[in-house]
Amino acid sequence: MVKWRALAALLGALLLPVPLVAVIASHWRASLPQPIPQQAKAVVPMLSWEQRRERPTLHQPCSRSEDCDPPLACFFNRNVAGLYCTDSECTTDSQCREGFVCRTLETWGGELLNRCALEGDRREGEGCSPQSKKYASACAPGLLCNEWCGRSCQPDEPESCPEGFFCPREGGPEGPSCLPTCEARGCPPGQTCIRFDQGVSVCSVIHGTNCQESPCPEGQRCVPIARPAKPGSVRMRCMARP
Repeated sequence: MVKWRALAALLGALLLPVPLVAVIASHWRASLPQPIPQQAKAVVPMLSWEQRRERPTLHQPCSRSEDCDPPLACFFNRNVAGLYCTDSECTTDSQCREGFVCRTLETWGGELLNRCALEGDRREGEGCSPQSKKYASACAPGLLCNEWCGRSCQPDEPESCPEGFFCPREGGPEGPSCLPTCEARGCPPGQTCIRFDQGVSVCSVIHGTNCQESPCPEGQRCVPIARPAKPGSVRMRCMARP
């Protein structure tokens, strides 16, 4: 009996610090800075006309957001192929002209900016250009453009995407959207399942050599190029590695 009591006392002494260690570890983890998710970033505000007049760098060229009067951001406009300081141009769809909706874009320096985006002809699963002014490369109503047109989705809810699509863990400034995949279902005759970035794969007619099947020479990489205005068609080429 004495031996059992001694053993119990020894075990109690060894286990006593365990709850204390757990509490200390819990407080230590809580004190660490937590990463801010993309969707939690603040959006550059839409300024009044008076506020815009007070900022001389508005619509002036820039190379980074530090060149702009706060809260303006340095924005790369693909349509003019230039960088300039600007604020958001909308907060709701009603502030955009007919045929446009208010969408959130990421600026050159990582800030978020609201811009009026054209609603176009590209269907779900087709390529798109986020700032396009052409119907042929802009997504149809209700779809987000994360290089590919797709509905908004939840990564932990596979049913939030239709068959032939998947929901990525990360997405654009407005969150993840459904991306196309053909690896499981295959393609119709005359088309090949071509792999792109983000785990995307699309059935396409290939122009050039299929370098995903015939490897590129050493020092080069296979680059599939899909033009939003020509869905279902891809040009493939070997390019020098950066």
